[in-house]
Amino acid sequence: MSRIAHLTDLHVLEDHHRLRDPLARFRLAFLSARRPLDAAGRRTRVRRALDRAARAAPDHLVITGDLTEDGTAEQFEVLAELLLASRFEPSQITLLPGNHDTYSDPDAWEKALSGPLRPFAATSRAGAVSVLADAVIVQLSTPIHQHYARSAGLVRQEAVRDIDRIAGDPSFAGRTLIVAQHHPPLRHPLRIVHFWDGLLRCDLMTTLLLRHEHAHVLHGHIHESRSRRLAGRSASQVFSAPAVVDHPDPLRLYEAVDGRLLPLAAPVPHRAALPAAGAPVPAY
Repeated sequence: MSRIAHLTDLHVLEDHHRLRDPLARFRLAFLSARRPLDAAGRRTRVRRALDRAARAAPDHLVITGDLTEDGTAEQFEVLAELLLASRFEPSQITLLPGNHDTYSDPDAWEKALSGPLRPFAATSRAGAVSVLADAVIVQLSTPIHQHYARSAGLVRQEAVRDIDRIAGDPSFAGRTLIVAQHHPPLRHPLRIVHFWDGLLRCDLMTTLLLRHEHAHVLHGHIHESRSRRLAGRSASQVFSAPAVVDHPDPLRLYEAVDGRLLPLAAPVPHRAALPAAGAPVPAY
Protein backbone atom coordinates (compact mmCIF):
# COMPACT_ATOMS: atom_id res chain seq x y z
CA MET A 1 0.00 0.00 0.00
CA SER A 2 1.00 3.66 -0.43
CA ARG A 3 0.34 6.33 2.18
CA ILE A 4 -0.67 9.80 0.95
CA ALA A 5 -0.66 13.00 3.02
CA HIS A 6 -2.94 15.85 1.93
CA LEU A 7 -2.66 19.54 2.82
CA THR A 8 -4.31 22.49 1.12
CA ASP A 9 -4.90 26.25 1.10
CA LEU A 10 -1.77 27.57 2.81
CA HIS A 11 -2.26 31.21 1.73
CA VAL A 12 1.37 32.12 2.42
CA LEU A 13 2.25 35.82 2.80
CA GLU A 14 5.49 37.75 2.36
CA ASP A 15 6.84 39.82 5.27
CA HIS A 16 6.85 43.25 3.67
CA HIS A 17 3.39 43.29 2.09
CA ARG A 18 2.64 46.66 3.71
CA LEU A 19 5.17 48.23 1.34
CA ARG A 20 3.05 47.37 -1.70
CA ASP A 21 1.38 50.03 -3.78
CA PRO A 22 -2.20 50.93 -2.70
CA LEU A 23 -3.98 48.81 -5.34
CA ALA A 24 -1.93 45.72 -4.48
CA ARG A 25 -2.62 46.27 -0.77
CA PHE A 26 -6.34 46.53 -1.49
CA ARG A 27 -6.25 43.27 -3.48
CA LEU A 28 -4.46 41.54 -0.62
CA ALA A 29 -6.94 42.81 1.97
CA PHE A 30 -9.87 41.71 -0.19
CA LEU A 31 -8.46 38.23 -0.73
CA SER A 32 -7.56 37.69 2.92
CA ALA A 33 -11.26 37.95 3.78
CA ARG A 34 -10.95 39.19 7.37
CA ARG A 35 -7.99 36.93 8.18
CA PRO A 36 -5.11 38.75 9.88
CA LEU A 37 -2.35 39.69 7.44
CA ASP A 38 0.16 37.96 9.71
CA ALA A 39 2.98 36.60 7.56
CA ALA A 40 4.89 35.06 10.48
CA GLY A 41 1.76 33.40 11.86
CA ARG A 42 0.93 31.85 8.50
CA ARG A 43 4.49 30.52 8.16
CA THR A 44 4.15 28.92 11.59
CA ARG A 45 0.92 27.20 10.53
CA VAL A 46 2.61 25.82 7.41
CA ARG A 47 5.65 24.59 9.35
CA ARG A 48 3.44 22.79 11.87
CA ALA A 49 1.35 21.20 9.14
CA LEU A 50 4.44 20.02 7.25
CA ASP A 51 5.96 18.66 10.46
CA ARG A 52 2.81 16.73 11.32
CA ALA A 53 2.62 15.38 7.79
CA ALA A 54 6.26 14.24 7.94
CA ARG A 55 5.69 12.48 11.28
CA ALA A 56 2.95 10.42 9.62
CA ALA A 57 5.65 8.99 7.32
CA PRO A 58 3.71 9.17 4.04
CA ASP A 59 5.10 8.03 0.73
CA HIS A 60 3.95 11.27 -0.89
CA LEU A 61 2.55 14.68 0.09
CA VAL A 62 -0.05 16.45 -2.07
CA ILE A 63 -0.74 20.17 -1.50
CA THR A 64 -3.83 21.13 -3.47
CA GLY A 65 -3.49 24.80 -4.27
CA ASP A 66 -3.92 28.31 -2.91
CA LEU A 67 -0.33 27.98 -1.79
CA THR A 68 -0.03 31.79 -1.64
CA GLU A 69 -2.41 34.66 -0.95
CA ASP A 70 -2.14 36.32 -4.34
CA GLY A 71 0.73 34.70 -6.21
CA THR A 72 3.55 37.23 -5.93
CA ALA A 73 7.14 36.19 -6.55
CA GLU A 74 8.01 36.98 -2.92
CA GLN A 75 5.27 34.66 -1.65
CA PHE A 76 6.54 31.79 -3.79
CA GLU A 77 10.01 32.39 -2.36
CA VAL A 78 8.60 32.06 1.17
CA LEU A 79 6.80 28.87 0.14
CA ALA A 80 9.96 27.38 -1.33
CA GLU A 81 11.90 28.10 1.88
CA LEU A 82 9.24 26.37 3.97
CA LEU A 83 9.10 23.30 1.74
CA LEU A 84 12.87 22.94 1.42
CA ALA A 85 13.22 23.18 5.21
CA SER A 86 10.70 20.35 5.71
CA ARG A 87 11.62 16.69 6.06
CA PHE A 88 10.28 15.87 2.60
CA GLU A 89 12.37 15.39 -0.51
CA PRO A 90 11.12 17.49 -3.44
CA SER A 91 10.34 14.27 -5.33
CA GLN A 92 7.86 13.38 -2.55
CA ILE A 93 5.75 16.52 -2.99
CA THR A 94 3.14 17.34 -5.61
CA LEU A 95 2.17 21.02 -5.72
CA LEU A 96 -0.47 22.69 -7.84
CA PRO A 97 -1.84 26.20 -8.18
CA GLY A 98 -5.17 27.47 -6.93
CA ASN A 99 -7.03 30.55 -8.07
CA HIS A 100 -5.17 32.70 -5.49
CA ASP A 101 -1.81 31.70 -6.98
CA THR A 102 -2.40 33.50 -10.28
CA TYR A 103 -4.12 36.75 -9.27
CA SER A 104 -0.96 38.87 -9.40
CA ASP A 105 0.22 37.39 -12.71
CA PRO A 106 -1.44 34.77 -14.97
CA ASP A 107 2.02 33.26 -15.54
CA ALA A 108 2.99 33.28 -11.86
CA TRP A 109 2.90 29.49 -11.50
CA GLU A 110 5.13 28.80 -14.48
CA LYS A 111 7.55 31.49 -13.29
CA ALA A 112 7.63 29.96 -9.81
CA LEU A 113 8.38 26.49 -11.21
CA SER A 114 11.31 27.90 -13.16
CA GLY A 115 12.39 29.97 -10.15
CA PRO A 116 12.08 29.27 -6.41
CA LEU A 117 9.95 26.12 -6.88
CA ARG A 118 12.28 24.64 -9.49
CA PRO A 119 13.22 21.66 -7.23
CA PHE A 120 9.53 20.64 -7.28
CA ALA A 121 8.90 21.14 -11.01
CA ALA A 122 9.21 17.47 -11.97
CA THR A 123 6.25 16.51 -9.76
CA SER A 124 4.32 19.78 -9.94
CA ARG A 125 4.15 20.98 -13.53
CA ALA A 126 0.79 20.66 -15.29
CA GLY A 127 0.08 17.00 -15.97
CA ALA A 128 3.04 15.72 -13.94
CA VAL A 129 2.77 12.03 -13.01
CA SER A 130 4.22 10.54 -9.82
CA VAL A 131 4.25 6.74 -9.63
CA LEU A 132 4.23 5.04 -6.22
CA ALA A 133 4.08 1.36 -5.32
CA ASP A 134 0.27 1.34 -5.20
CA ALA A 135 -0.76 4.73 -6.57
CA VAL A 136 -0.36 7.06 -9.53
CA ILE A 137 -0.72 10.78 -8.78
CA VAL A 138 -1.53 13.20 -11.62
CA GLN A 139 -1.27 16.98 -11.23
CA LEU A 140 -4.24 18.82 -12.76
CA SER A 141 -4.05 22.62 -12.92
CA THR A 142 -7.44 24.36 -12.91
CA PRO A 143 -6.79 28.15 -12.47
CA ILE A 144 -7.76 30.65 -15.15
CA HIS A 145 -6.85 34.31 -15.69
CA GLN A 146 -9.59 36.34 -13.99
CA HIS A 147 -10.22 39.34 -11.75
CA TYR A 148 -9.44 38.66 -8.11
CA ALA A 149 -13.11 39.09 -7.19
CA ARG A 150 -13.83 35.84 -9.06
CA SER A 151 -12.54 32.43 -7.95
CA ALA A 152 -13.55 29.94 -10.65
CA GLY A 153 -11.44 27.26 -12.30
CA LEU A 154 -11.50 25.31 -15.55
CA VAL A 155 -10.93 21.69 -16.56
CA ARG A 156 -9.29 21.46 -19.97
CA GLN A 157 -10.41 18.63 -22.23
CA GLU A 158 -6.89 17.70 -23.33
CA ALA A 159 -5.81 17.30 -19.70
CA VAL A 160 -8.71 14.95 -18.98
CA ARG A 161 -7.87 12.93 -22.11
CA ASP A 162 -4.35 12.46 -20.77
CA ILE A 163 -5.70 11.34 -17.39
CA ASP A 164 -8.10 8.94 -19.11
CA ARG A 165 -5.16 7.36 -20.95
CA ILE A 166 -3.27 6.97 -17.69
CA ALA A 167 -6.34 5.40 -16.08
CA GLY A 168 -6.43 2.76 -18.80
CA ASP A 169 -2.68 2.20 -19.06
CA PRO A 170 -1.97 -1.50 -18.35
CA SER A 171 1.43 -0.61 -16.89
CA PHE A 172 -0.42 1.07 -13.99
CA ALA A 173 -2.92 -1.77 -13.48
CA GLY A 174 -3.78 -2.37 -9.83
CA ARG A 175 -2.69 1.10 -8.71
CA THR A 176 -5.05 3.73 -7.31
CA LEU A 177 -5.31 6.75 -9.60
CA ILE A 178 -5.25 10.07 -7.71
CA VAL A 179 -5.94 13.34 -9.51
CA ALA A 180 -4.71 16.33 -7.50
CA GLN A 181 -6.52 19.58 -8.33
CA HIS A 182 -7.60 22.74 -6.52
CA HIS A 183 -11.29 23.13 -7.37
CA PRO A 184 -13.79 20.37 -6.51
CA PRO A 185 -14.92 18.38 -9.57
CA LEU A 186 -18.57 19.04 -8.75
CA ARG A 187 -21.26 21.37 -10.04
CA HIS A 188 -22.86 23.91 -7.74
CA PRO A 189 -26.68 23.87 -8.03
CA LEU A 190 -26.75 27.67 -8.46
CA ARG A 191 -25.45 28.59 -11.91
CA ILE A 192 -24.19 32.02 -10.94
CA VAL A 193 -22.26 30.61 -7.97
CA HIS A 194 -20.79 27.88 -10.14
CA PHE A 195 -19.71 30.43 -12.76
CA TRP A 196 -18.17 32.68 -10.12
CA ASP A 197 -16.57 30.13 -7.79
CA GLY A 198 -16.91 26.65 -9.27
CA LEU A 199 -15.05 24.45 -11.74
CA LEU A 200 -16.09 25.06 -15.34
CA ARG A 201 -16.39 21.85 -17.40
CA CYS A 202 -16.38 19.82 -14.19
CA ASP A 203 -18.57 17.30 -16.04
CA LEU A 204 -15.40 16.07 -17.77
CA MET A 205 -13.97 14.98 -14.43
CA THR A 206 -17.26 13.57 -13.17
CA THR A 207 -17.49 11.44 -16.31
CA LEU A 208 -13.93 10.23 -15.83
CA LEU A 209 -14.65 9.24 -12.22
CA LEU A 210 -17.75 7.34 -13.33
CA ARG A 211 -15.77 5.56 -16.05
CA HIS A 212 -12.87 4.56 -13.79
CA GLU A 213 -13.77 3.28 -10.35
CA HIS A 214 -10.11 3.33 -9.31
CA ALA A 215 -9.87 7.09 -10.04
CA HIS A 216 -10.07 9.57 -7.16
CA VAL A 217 -9.72 13.33 -6.67
CA LEU A 218 -7.95 15.22 -3.89
CA HIS A 219 -8.88 18.91 -3.90
CA GLY A 220 -8.92 22.09 -1.84
CA HIS A 221 -10.74 25.42 -2.33
CA ILE A 222 -13.66 24.82 0.06
CA HIS A 223 -11.50 24.93 3.24
CA GLU A 224 -13.32 21.91 4.71
CA SER A 225 -12.74 18.18 5.09
CA ARG A 226 -15.25 16.21 3.04
CA SER A 227 -15.55 12.78 1.45
CA ARG A 228 -18.00 12.27 -1.41
CA ARG A 229 -19.20 9.40 -3.52
CA LEU A 230 -20.79 9.29 -6.92
CA ALA A 231 -24.30 7.96 -7.45
CA GLY A 232 -24.26 4.18 -7.59
CA ARG A 233 -20.87 3.89 -5.89
CA SER A 234 -20.38 2.50 -2.41
CA ALA A 235 -17.06 4.25 -1.74
CA SER A 236 -16.00 7.89 -1.83
CA GLN A 237 -13.92 9.10 -4.77
CA VAL A 238 -13.68 12.83 -4.00
CA PHE A 239 -11.84 14.13 -0.94
CA SER A 240 -11.01 17.58 0.42
CA ALA A 241 -8.94 18.70 3.41
CA PRO A 242 -9.27 21.62 5.85
CA ALA A 243 -7.36 24.79 5.01
CA VAL A 244 -3.96 25.14 6.65
CA VAL A 245 -4.59 28.89 6.98
CA ASP A 246 -7.76 28.32 9.05
CA HIS A 247 -7.70 24.96 10.76
CA PRO A 248 -5.62 23.80 13.76
CA ASP A 249 -5.47 20.23 12.42
CA PRO A 250 -5.47 20.44 8.60
CA LEU A 251 -3.81 17.14 7.69
CA ARG A 252 -5.67 14.30 5.96
CA LEU A 253 -4.08 10.92 5.41
CA TYR A 254 -5.07 8.14 3.03
CA GLU A 255 -3.89 4.69 2.07
CA ALA A 256 -3.97 3.60 -1.55
CA VAL A 257 -4.59 -0.13 -1.77
CA ASP A 258 -6.16 -2.37 -4.41
CA GLY A 259 -7.36 0.55 -6.51
CA ARG A 260 -9.06 2.32 -3.61
CA LEU A 261 -8.17 5.43 -1.61
CA LEU A 262 -9.03 4.98 2.05
CA PRO A 263 -8.98 7.87 4.57
CA LEU A 264 -7.01 7.01 7.69
CA ALA A 265 -8.38 9.73 9.97
CA ALA A 266 -11.78 9.62 11.65
CA PRO A 267 -14.31 9.10 8.85
CA VAL A 268 -16.07 12.14 7.43
CA PRO A 269 -19.81 11.44 7.06
CA HIS A 270 -20.88 10.98 3.47
CA ARG A 271 -23.28 13.48 2.02
CA ALA A 272 -26.00 12.21 -0.27
CA ALA A 273 -24.67 10.35 -3.28
CA LEU A 274 -23.72 12.62 -6.15
CA PRO A 275 -25.87 12.57 -9.29
CA ALA A 276 -24.54 11.23 -12.54
CA ALA A 277 -22.58 13.42 -14.94
CA GLY A 278 -24.49 16.42 -16.24
CA ALA A 279 -26.83 16.73 -13.27
CA PRO A 280 -26.35 19.55 -10.73
CA VAL A 281 -23.99 18.54 -7.95
CA PRO A 282 -23.66 20.57 -4.73
CA ALA A 283 -20.11 21.84 -4.41
CA TYR A 284 -20.49 23.25 -0.91
